[in-house]
Amino acid sequence: MNASAAPAPGHDFSGPAPGQDWRRFAQVHWAREPVVVPGVRPLGLGPADAHALVRSAIAAAAPRQVRLATADGWLRDPGPLLPGPGERDPAGYAARLAREPRLAGDGWLLTISDPLGHDFALWSRVRDVLADLWRHVGQAPLPVTAELAVGDRHHSAEDASARTDAAALTWVLDGELTVRVRPEHTGTEYVLRARAGDMVHWPAGGSHLDHRPGRCTTLRLRVPARTTSALPLVADVLADLMRDRPGHPDGQLTLPHPMPAAPDGRLGAPPRLAASVALLTDTLAGPDPERALLMRWAALRSAAGLDPAPPRRPAVRLTPRHRLRRVAEIVRLPREGGDTVWAANGHAWTARPAGADAVLARLRTAPRAVTVAELARTARTSADDPELLSLLVESYRARAVEAAPERSERRS
Repeated sequence: MNASAAPAPGHDFSGPAPGQDWRRFAQVHWAREPVVVPGVRPLGLGPADAHALVRSAIAAAAPRQVRLATADGWLRDPGPLLPGPGERDPAGYAARLAREPRLAGDGWLLTISDPLGHDFALWSRVRDVLADLWRHVGQAPLPVTAELAVGDRHHSAEDASARTDAAALTWVLDGELTVRVRPEHTGTEYVLRARAGDMVHWPAGGSHLDHRPGRCTTLRLRVPARTTSALPLVADVLADLMRDRPGHPDGQLTLPHPMPAAPDGRLGAPPRLAASVALLTDTLAGPDPERALLMRWAALRSAAGLDPAPPRRPAVRLTPRHRLRRVAEIVRLPREGGDTVWAANGHAWTARPAGADAVLARLRTAPRAVTVAELARTARTSADDPELLSLLVESYRARAVEAAPERSERRS
């Protein structure tokens, strides 16, 4: 058994510069072995931020994204056991559950899947941390998912034989965490002990069990690392395309029961199933899958893989005198024989104006905010060109640019 002990009390949480941390981490540990990286706090996310994120996620998330486990297993309907609007800090919530008769003093674990999509500022912080890592290990090509977990005296009861196709990066935001990791194809077990400010990593293919001796908050990112991990993403893209094609059945697909059989008792493929196969084949034969995957990749590239991204913000009606300033990276991907794709902050859109490249160059290099009229002149088009305005509005909605009326306009 390999043991990674917790750092001594009072160790420096600041550590070296994030770029240096990732460089050494990439060279020595990434995708090689389970490890605790002490003294790293790159997220800028503390327990209070995490608790606020838990509350906002519970208010907005789908029920399946919020789970509460006790010593007896996952609760089907945790209801009032979830944090309420009046509980402003994690200590108060933990104290309430400690007095909860239904828990009988046992431990508990609250997990929120995909919590960062409810807070753009926190999502951006985590995205920027991932972008720093990718500079040293390469860009993750598939969605990186997040899970926020708050627990107290809880030991995970997951199947230790279950293997995952994703590498894990777990930041301990508060308290202490012990993880028992068993990499695949080896009998070695690692016991990783981490405290607030530490990050725990293990490669894809291993199984793990978490133990929280007291109150502990973690943010875990899962980075897909196997070729087969691309299948769900591709399947989702194809399913969306098939729904938009003529011949896709509306409503629930049902088949007769009992199934019709030939006189000799043999069963054939149901016609509805055969029609679905034909629809899939027809969809794959067209150009749409490649275009949809390119759009998805552009969006992921602009998000450093962190998915899902926060929703677009509402549109604004731009006038020629509105001043625009770029505030985020805009990814540009050319598409052979088609429109160029722009992406920012996890969202992608097409750039149709002939002068789109000139507009992007101006936004990237302008030392100050530029007006819509100036960008129109750069693109050699009019300030009321619908395609130019659509391009700029999409850039605004994706939070790639900020927009403000001209100063004289705001005074009126």
